[in-house]
Amino acid sequence: MNFLPAFLTSAVLASSLSIALQTGGSKPATPPAEPVRPVAVEQILGAWRLTSFETPNLKREQREQVGYLLVADDFLSLECHIGWMNDAGARAASTFFSGTHSYELRGDSVLVMTSLIGSTMDPNGSTPVFEPVGRKREYKVKFNGARLVLLREKDQQSFQFERISSSSGGLDFYGRKKQPPKPATPPEDGEDR
Repeated sequence: MNFLPAFLTSAVLASSLSIALQTGGSKPATPPAEPVRPVAVEQILGAWRLTSFETPNLKREQREQVGYLLVADDFLSLECHIGWMNDAGARAASTFFSGTHSYELRGDSVLVMTSLIGSTMDPNGSTPVFEPVGRKREYKVKFNGARLVLLREKDQQSFQFERISSSSGGLDFYGRKKQPPKPATPPEDGEDR
């Protein structure tokens, strides 16, 4: 009598039974539930345009700034260009900061940003400086309708943003008026439709 086929069949059945017991039989594994996202995270998602920037570290007189904040599920990107005009209306000096960060919005309304990549200008305004990966910043978050305020309490740095949405009166992401779509040109006689 040949015991090898019987032994192999028994081994396969035992192995199948072991796997079925480990996985709960034929019932498929249930994926873990997605964590519930806090309401504040839902509010901050999207595109924001800088309307005001205040800091005690930069001269306010004749200063202009432009900035945007893009917030996705786990990451955000902040870019701000700042310039000072002279009396003749020409740009006398400028600086910028730009970066992409992972973030956490805590239950106490504090936004903790962790730098992934970023750069700014050195204090002399002449050379770009790359930001170290992992640098943390904390801002208190306040919402007022379609407005967002980020306040860093330790030095009173404050960013105020307004939401940019697709229903913002025909404006594109940069706040410019959208051009109407070009009308489709009808096919000429003899062309496929």
